[in-house]
Amino acid sequence: MTTRYPVDQRTLSEADHVILKALHLYYEYDLTQAEVGARMGFSRPKVSKLLAEGKERGLVKIEIAEPADDLVPLEIAIEDRYGLRETVVVSTSDDRETTELSAGRAGAALLARVCTQQTVLGVSWGLSMRALADATPVRSFRCKKVVPLVGGMGNAHTRLHSNEVCADLAEKLGAEHLPLAAPAIARSSSSRSELVALPGIGDTLAEGADCDVAIVGIGGILSTSTMVEAGYFTLEEFLGLRERGIVGDVCCHFLDAEGKPRYPELSERIVGLTPDELLAIERTIGIATGAEKAPGVAAVARGGFVKALVCDKELAQSLLEVQTTKESKVAG
Repeated sequence: MTTRYPVDQRTLSEADHVILKALHLYYEYDLTQAEVGARMGFSRPKVSKLLAEGKERGLVKIEIAEPADDLVPLEIAIEDRYGLRETVVVSTSDDRETTELSAGRAGAALLARVCTQQTVLGVSWGLSMRALADATPVRSFRCKKVVPLVGGMGNAHTRLHSNEVCADLAEKLGAEHLPLAAPAIARSSSSRSELVALPGIGDTLAEGADCDVAIVGIGGILSTSTMVEAGYFTLEEFLGLRERGIVGDVCCHFLDAEGKPRYPELSERIVGLTPDELLAIERTIGIATGAEKAPGVAAVARGGFVKALVCDKELAQSLLEVQTTKESKVAG
C-alpha cells in the first residue's frame, strides 16, 4: 500500500513536478521504467535518473518493515565479514535447548530451500545436529538420501551419533539412509585404513564425499564438548589443545584461528571425510549456538569449510568481535 505525506507546493520546482510524475507512475501505478519512459517521452535511463533524484531529494521514501528484534542486519554483517553465501540468525533464549531447537528449525527451513528430490544430504554429529533432526517437521522437504560424514560410536549418548541423526532425519523425510558403523576416531591411522577398506564403511564415506549438500555441527574447545563425553579425550587433554593453537573442530578435524588443520596426526585417525573432501563439497551449512563457540565457528568459516551458517544471536554478535591472528597482533 502506498502512503502519502504532505509537502509545500511552493517549494517544488518544475523539474520536481516531472520527477513526481515519474514517481507516481512507477510506484503507484506499477509501471516499469520502460513504460514510464514511453508514457513521458523519456528513455529508460532518463527515468532511472529521475527516480534516483526523487529519492535523493526526499520526494519518495522507501520503508522496509523492521521487526522489534530485526536480525537481518546481523546476518548481512556476518556474511560480509566471513564471505558466506548465507547466514540465518535466530533469537537466543534463556533456555539453551530452546535456542538449539530454534536453530534446528531454521536449519531445516534452509535445507528445504536448497535440497531437491535428487539431493544427497551429508550430516555430522553432536548436539546441534540432534536438534536439527528433532526440529525438522515430517516431510518438510525432499532429498534422495541422507549419509553420515563421520563415524560416531562412542560413550556419548547414542542420539548424538551421526548414525542416529542420519536415520532419524531420513525417516522424517522419507529418504534412504546409509549407516556408518564405526567410531569417529580410530586407535591409529592403520586402524582407520583397515576400517575404511571395509565395504560398508568405505562405500558410505565415498557417498558422503560426493554429497550435494552437507550440514555440520561445529565444536569448540570447551568442557561440554561431545568429544569428551564420547571418551575420545579426557577433559584435561581436550582443554590442553588450546596450547597448540587449536580453537575448534569440524567433523573432528581440529583447526587454528585461521581455519587451518592443526592436528594432522589425529586427522589421519578420523573415520570420516578428510579436510580436503569437506572443502570440496559445493554447499556446506554450519549450525551452532552459544557465544562460547565463536572462535571455533570463526575458524571453520575462515577455513572455507562452510558456505552458509545457522546460529543464534549471541553467537552472531560474538562472531563480529572475533579477531584474526593478524588483527590480534596489531591490537597488541
